[in-house]
Amino acid sequence: MPTPMRWGAPPRGGGGGGSYRVLGVFIARPVAWLIAMVIFMSAFGSLFERMGIPILSRSVLIVDAVWRGEVWRLVSWAPIELSTLGLVFGCLLLYFIGPDLLHRWGTRRFFATFFGGAALVGALTCLIGRFLWADVARIPYMGLWPMEEAMIIAWAALFPGRQILVFFALPVSGRNLMVLTIAITVVMAALGGFPLFIPHFLAELIALVYMDVISVRPWIARARLAWFQSRYRRRTAKLSRVDRDEPPRWTH
Repeated sequence: MPTPMRWGAPPRGGGGGGSYRVLGVFIARPVAWLIAMVIFMSAFGSLFERMGIPILSRSVLIVDAVWRGEVWRLVSWAPIELSTLGLVFGCLLLYFIGPDLLHRWGTRRFFATFFGGAALVGALTCLIGRFLWADVARIPYMGLWPMEEAMIIAWAALFPGRQILVFFALPVSGRNLMVLTIAITVVMAALGGFPLFIPHFLAELIALVYMDVISVRPWIARARLAWFQSRYRRRTAKLSRVDRDEPPRWTH
């Protein structure tokens, strides 16, 4: 039977070498580092931008800027959240599900998954904007929630029996949580425009593949088999069959 997710403090120590005590609660150090980065890039980035220090404007994912060589934008857009509610709830979500992912993945994989996923989402967004959908190239992208949604899907796949209270009211777990996350994204995209939510959909798709919810292994196996068969046919195409008039000597 699913057990409700505990809304108190995560276990002391987290999964990354200790924890910090902040306002009376313990936060695993890697999770605290990520939350601190999000707050700095969002709040203080906005402050510095108003002071003439272009931290935000140099961090936002802009398709044309990336193609001009500003490749750091592929990653720097992810920890920026300029919506007050989005920032608060995003940090709370990191606090609640971050330690579980940290315990399962470890510190290196935790950060590699977050920032590596952000880089992959950014790269695919730039490819779509450059070659497939011009509207995508006109939008500057930033926001914590594409990677947060990917983390929700990963958490739901790793802990299918645990529940999370969506909007602090609706208990959802496992695949239902994945479906609800994607459904909310579709509704928000219908309201705000689908080009604006391309990173969200890409992050969710990558998370589904990464967690093997959508399995690509059979496709990879079929592709490898087809490749080996093609090589075999090419190698044997020039061979000719030799018919012997006499049986081999060892049969005499």
